[in-house]
Amino acid sequence: MNRLDQATAESDLQRALDCGELIRLYQPIVELASGTPTYVEALLRWDHPGRGLLGPNEFLVDEDDSALLVRIGWSVVIEAARRAGEWRRAYPQRPITVSVNLFAGHLEKRELSARVQHLLYDNEVPGPKVLAFEVSEANLITHRARARDRLTPLRNLGVEIVVDDFGATAAATATDPVELRDSALELVASLGAFPLDVIKLDPRFVARLGACVPDVVAAAHAVDLRVVALALEDEAAVERARDAGFDLGQGFFFHRPSRPGYVDGLLELR
Repeated sequence: MNRLDQATAESDLQRALDCGELIRLYQPIVELASGTPTYVEALLRWDHPGRGLLGPNEFLVDEDDSALLVRIGWSVVIEAARRAGEWRRAYPQRPITVSVNLFAGHLEKRELSARVQHLLYDNEVPGPKVLAFEVSEANLITHRARARDRLTPLRNLGVEIVVDDFGATAAATATDPVELRDSALELVASLGAFPLDVIKLDPRFVARLGACVPDVVAAAHAVDLRVVALALEDEAAVERARDAGFDLGQGFFFHRPSRPGYVDGLLELR
């Protein structure tokens, strides 16, 4: 994206923010063994007046540490914390954790944990594991020391940490499934140095791994990580995920991204 294109995109995005066109949807993540929702991921969408509902890949500019995107991302975090507190207080016997993405720009902020602590207090978030932050594999691995320094205080506050898109980089380069598996196993072992709780395997990575998927899932379990299968759209995909040892599943087969009232309905039914 050239400077003019990026400037135009940011101008349009600023207008969307000012006009209330950026909305938050929530997609449940379920236990594969029972189908019970245990997480909901907060997702940003643009309700564009001319193009309809747009996903972030269709409107976010390239630099995810731009001041505007950091501000927009933080607004999603604020809303997620508010929802997390409301759902946990309203349905204490049906605990659910709200996860939300952090950009690279958020991890650069030294005051991140202090801001989150105030956010949890202001929203009366009751206890640990009510809120989770998702960090991309690229941001985690590219900035190891900084990521560890920023994420450790968050985990000490009771926030869960999730690695998103694990394997995406390797899947774009490696061709042989065994080589891909060996590279992934080495990377999984290194994750033990980080304060992590959950890992989401990139769907392209899973497809490239083929029969080697259970090896990577087992390696993640060995360092006390729960593993999420993504993009589950039919029963056959769900069965493959169960057979491979995944703990959790996310995808249209279970639930689509929806308004907060949909999550209320799920929690009332449980």
